[in-house]
Amino acid sequence: MPPLNDYKLTDLDYLIGDHHLQMIKAALPYLGIPEQRAVSLFVKAQELRKTIELFETEEVASMGICSLEKKEQNTSVRDLLKAIRPYGNPSEQDMIDMAQAFMDGQTPMEQLRRFLTPEQQSRFETMQMMMTAFQSMA
Repeated sequence: MPPLNDYKLTDLDYLIGDHHLQMIKAALPYLGIPEQRAVSLFVKAQELRKTIELFETEEVASMGICSLEKKEQNTSVRDLLKAIRPYGNPSEQDMIDMAQAFMDGQTPMEQLRRFLTPEQQSRFETMQMMMTAFQSMA
């Protein structure tokens, strides 16, 4: 079973879920395979029903998504990356960090340096200083 902190809930999850559905999901491992399949489909059907109701009653505005006015839709890619980053796994978070760093104007070498251990970073900086010294001599 994966650790509890692997996945985070979004605003949508909070609006369409409830503690009863969470209790049912927690009980799944204690059921047989056919029962797990049926109960899982029931839970997802309930979540879908609540999602449809949510859009029909226009409660979507309370989520802060899907209801932005046209003038407010000028949010940046940076805002999008910041919003989705907590939901990614460590590898995906690193990719998002690289994309943000690229957008902030960091060079590829600066981005690569972040993945080095402190010892490797020190060696890298020494190599850079040596290269700069050799270039200034030429």
